[in-house]
Amino acid sequence: MTLEEKVLLLTGEDLWRTNAVPRLGVSRIKTSDGPVGVRGGIFTDGVSAASAPTGVSLAATWDLSVIRDVCSVLIHEAKSKEVDVLLGPTVCIPRTPLGGRNFEAYSEDPYLTGKIAGEFINRLQDAGIGACIKHLAANDQETRRFFIDEKIPDRALREIALQPFQIAIRDSNPWTVMTAYNKINGTFCSAHEFLIRDVLRKEWGWDGLVMSDWFGTNSVVPSVRAGLDLEMPGPVRRRGKHLIDAYQKGLVDLSFIDASASRVLELVHKVGKSSIPDWEEGNEKADDLPEHRAIFRRAGAEGIVLLKNSAKLLPLSDLGGRRIAILGPNALLSVATGGGSSNLAPHYRTTPYESIKSEITAKFSTAKVQAHAGILTHRYIPLVDPAVMTNPETGKPGFQLSLFRNMNHSGQPFMIEHRPSSNLVCYDGLPPELTTGERYSYRGRTILKPKTTGLHEFSLSSCGPGRLMLDGQVIINIERHWWSPKSSLFMSYGSPEERVKIYMEAGREYELLLESISREPKPYNLDYMAELEREEVQDGGRIGFMENPGDLDRFFQDGVDIARDSDIAIVVVGKDHEWETETSDMVSMDLPGRSNEFVSAVASVNPNTIVVNQTGSPITMPWKDEVSAIVQAWYQGQEQGNCLADVLLGTVNPSGKLPITFPKRIEDTPPYDNYPGENDVVYYGEGIYAGYRFYDHRKIEPLFPFGAGLSYTMFEYGNMRISSHEYHEEVGIEVEVDVTNTGLRDGKEIVQFYVGQINPRLHRPVRELKGWDKVFVPIGQTVTARMKIDKVSLSYWDDSVNKWVVEKDSKYHVTAAKDSRDEGLTVAFRSPKEYQWIN
Repeated sequence: MTLEEKVLLLTGEDLWRTNAVPRLGVSRIKTSDGPVGVRGGIFTDGVSAASAPTGVSLAATWDLSVIRDVCSVLIHEAKSKEVDVLLGPTVCIPRTPLGGRNFEAYSEDPYLTGKIAGEFINRLQDAGIGACIKHLAANDQETRRFFIDEKIPDRALREIALQPFQIAIRDSNPWTVMTAYNKINGTFCSAHEFLIRDVLRKEWGWDGLVMSDWFGTNSVVPSVRAGLDLEMPGPVRRRGKHLIDAYQKGLVDLSFIDASASRVLELVHKVGKSSIPDWEEGNEKADDLPEHRAIFRRAGAEGIVLLKNSAKLLPLSDLGGRRIAILGPNALLSVATGGGSSNLAPHYRTTPYESIKSEITAKFSTAKVQAHAGILTHRYIPLVDPAVMTNPETGKPGFQLSLFRNMNHSGQPFMIEHRPSSNLVCYDGLPPELTTGERYSYRGRTILKPKTTGLHEFSLSSCGPGRLMLDGQVIINIERHWWSPKSSLFMSYGSPEERVKIYMEAGREYELLLESISREPKPYNLDYMAELEREEVQDGGRIGFMENPGDLDRFFQDGVDIARDSDIAIVVVGKDHEWETETSDMVSMDLPGRSNEFVSAVASVNPNTIVVNQTGSPITMPWKDEVSAIVQAWYQGQEQGNCLADVLLGTVNPSGKLPITFPKRIEDTPPYDNYPGENDVVYYGEGIYAGYRFYDHRKIEPLFPFGAGLSYTMFEYGNMRISSHEYHEEVGIEVEVDVTNTGLRDGKEIVQFYVGQINPRLHRPVRELKGWDKVFVPIGQTVTARMKIDKVSLSYWDDSVNKWVVEKDSKYHVTAAKDSRDEGLTVAFRSPKEYQWIN
């Protein structure tokens, strides 16, 4: 293999594929986002895919069988789209409730996260689909994520940020690892020798492939030396001719290049491409199968958490002749997931209103179900409704997008596409030179036919200079340079949204035209040995259009009036892919707009108010004591409405429990004094006290504790016992507790086992989750929940010896509890011996 061929392997060919070496029969590998669905090889407007519940919802099931079932769907989806490596799971620990990407992660607890990730990885890889565990490490805030330097103490790095990776790698051996964008203690993760070479490879003995996050290779030579094998995506930016030149100048040894090339070749073998060197990719398929629908519906329902049911209003029953109002901004929406790289086009969508109404009327034909949003909570002006726009060339709903190899939209376009959406992303399918600096212009055109007459609102965000025209008149003009202010749109490369109101007539046809120029490249000096800033990478324009909604105060009151005239009011609130999204953290724990005010107004006129919250992060609940029931529904993918209906009407007895703490206010949270940092530096002042560990340590009462969740039945714990009161590594300790169903229906209970050390030499959390058992308990029966204590359950990281340590003659207690604050049942034991190890 020539030097050029080796270096070719170390970077991607395009957005989703590695390079092939035809001379040697080396095939390319195809990757795809992400943890909650296999999007395939097109970032925007691609083939539809099965949309699973998000990571935090899957973690709320505390059920590894659910993880395995979900993965069976992802495996089929990956094969139908010819994907070799799925870019997931995401195992970074949510640090603040404001984290824009929290919904994609599993839990604030490293143990729960690592165990779920290990199961996810094993199931995928057993079927020949590679997993890519991400993001190494501590990619837990979106604010300034490409630049932020996280100052993390060694114990916190080991016990919190790295432990999910360590557990998952120990349990599953993922074929690939993805590095994070951020710096840790002064060094970008993509060139972090300590993380990649010392910890990942030497200490943990892991020998898989390390790839960068997309456009996250921040150096030429340092990343290769650190052990970053693959720069993604392509075409090449940091490597290629630059790496060859660096080698010829003696800046990097050939052994580093050889090692990385070998790991790429090993991955080609693992995904089964060694025997098909002439592989040619076929068309991606959209396989919407009934068995997949059933799996996701079950998975979603298992993750829903019942937080309050004070009046035993749930499950809904005896609804014949009764009036049910389904209210709130999310009642009529399908909020499948958060925003960012994990987003995809679901095979289908369900809404709370449609699903709940369908289930109610099927069981109670005389029930009356009515819906009303009450308030608007959009962050950006909504995209153009397909019902009012027509591509003038194809006649289909959407835009005609034309791209030109010049800066003035002149001559014949080199590419013409139909786009079904007014989010005109220029990211997929462009010639390589247009993704690495050569500029171009593009034009998006549609015929707009509004349904109503009035003062309607348009908006525009663009990556480069752009102007929006209506019937030839410029209504919005954006002049942009690479240093201009940015928003969360276009993965943080779009301009802040500009808005304008225009009077329009119902039924009249208007030509809506966007003309824009690709972004201006950001200049930089390519120093082979230096750390380099991330490039600007996206282009496109987003057009919003909203017809005049009328009197919003009247709209609000109409919703309240419907609640007053109803027997039961279900208020569906939450956020969506605009509020919770990769590239942008949230500014508040509060629900958007007038959501809290609307909930209180409904509760004041209807004592039977049920609140359903759809978020991937904790929210404030000033109305908690005003409502009868609270349901945390997360983002449930394509089955969002159906699994919610199953829980509300009792088809499924809720068994989900919170994998994150819900604090009362942002001021109570662990990083409040430090997040999001200053001058691109953030200090992890909470140290090892992440999540519930912090609330226990500071004696702060949360709104709902980690592990909380109710059922439609009741459980009692008793007869807790352990196999020995002394721990010895050879045998461990078996812990058992009996769980009795004292209620009126069958149910599942998640018994959580917390271990705490008594009088430790170093400061430690009061107690930490070290096991759980989800058990099914029929009415009136008793079953046994179990866990096994090993040395990992007892240890902490001692940075004075750089090892995991169990102290000699140390004393512990293990508690079987219903949540992190439950006193539960406790037994004590000791470890007479000292243990030290690295992995």
